[in-house]
Amino acid sequence: MRESHREAGSPVIGRIVLASVLAISLIAAALIVTVWSYRSALAAHEVARGAVNERSASHAAETHLSREREAMNEYLLNPRDEVSGEIKTNHAGFVRNLSRVGVGEPAESVLVQRAIAANERFLATFATNAPTSVGDIQASRRLEVELDIRQRAVLAPLRTLRSLNGVYERRVVESSDASSRRALLFAIFAGALAMAGGVGFALHALRLVRNIGSRNDHLRELDQMKDDFVASVSHELRTPLTSIRGYLELLREGEVGELTKDQLGFVSIVERNADRLLRLVGDLLFVAQVEAGKIALEPGPTDVEELVRQAADAARPAAAEKGIELDVEHVDGLSELHADRARLGQVFDNLISNALKFTPPGGHVAVRTSQQAEAVVIEISDDGMGMSEADVNQLFERFFRAASATEQAIQGTGLGLAIVKAIVEAHDGAITVESAAGEGTIFRVELPRSRELVAA
Repeated sequence: MRESHREAGSPVIGRIVLASVLAISLIAAALIVTVWSYRSALAAHEVARGAVNERSASHAAETHLSREREAMNEYLLNPRDEVSGEIKTNHAGFVRNLSRVGVGEPAESVLVQRAIAANERFLATFATNAPTSVGDIQASRRLEVELDIRQRAVLAPLRTLRSLNGVYERRVVESSDASSRRALLFAIFAGALAMAGGVGFALHALRLVRNIGSRNDHLRELDQMKDDFVASVSHELRTPLTSIRGYLELLREGEVGELTKDQLGFVSIVERNADRLLRLVGDLLFVAQVEAGKIALEPGPTDVEELVRQAADAARPAAAEKGIELDVEHVDGLSELHADRARLGQVFDNLISNALKFTPPGGHVAVRTSQQAEAVVIEISDDGMGMSEADVNQLFERFFRAASATEQAIQGTGLGLAIVKAIVEAHDGAITVESAAGEGTIFRVELPRSRELVAA
């Protein structure tokens, strides 16, 4: 059943992984598109800001040129050092601002150089003729005419540059606006894409969850049918097996005549196998009761120490046959528990029998009892073959056989430890196991000293 469940679950898991990958891919694509459009918009805005800055610098250069010319006119009327300094300051401002225009643009750079060169000539003309023109009206008029010509020579490339800047600025602003709109559209598209991916994944996941739920319900139904079948078959087997044992007893007692030694041996073999089948039927019926939540217990005063000793004594012939040393260590004054004596005896019989089965000849099995503040503790340890961690994790599942048991053909049904765990938990106790391959195993049973028995 578990294998079929895993096989059925594999395609479902594959579809979940595929849906997850598609959803993540859509979200990643949306993020990439959003980041790309955002960066494009930023770059366009940066270019637009550069164009605006160039236009401002060009206007500032023209302003410095106008102030430079005004200072020249003032100097011709009133030659003072402050006015001469103002001319030089405005000239420097003109050069500084204009040098920020047309960077990286060959056509604009040529116009900038022409304007700067014309301004240099403009300043040189003033510097050469101003000293001789001060106080001479005719000379001042001739110089003003020449300065007008020089100033127009500076303004000509500046106006061409302004026109180019205007066209470039309009184009850049339009491009920036388009990039902003494109970024907004891409962001909306990316958001819609991500939402579509998320909604698609959610719908697909919901459908898969419903599918898994339906399959799980079907598996539970099959599991229940299997349990019902096992319980039914077990009930049907118990009656004929009991009858067989009865007639075997009659044969053994000579009710149909004396049996020979060989015949008694054959009867013993049949009797042992019938007992084995009866135990298996009993185990199957008990497991069915556990699954149905109907464990029948008969609690009463129970001497745990005596039960452990009886289980060990019953196992000593098997231990001696394999040459295994079986030790029992107990403490005096162990608390008497309110428990089902027969079921706890079944627990200890099963654990000691298991330890002997999985311990090689010449090994050692120890049974220890101790008492804690709230619980009586029973430990069964061996130095046998041990188990892997994977086997330990499945040890108490029905019909589970450890890999070492299968490899070495050790007989068993895989029900014993499941029954042990059910009985211990029905007594409100706990069972744990420690094991490592090749290093032996320790089972630890803890039973509460004072409790109300939980009868499922």
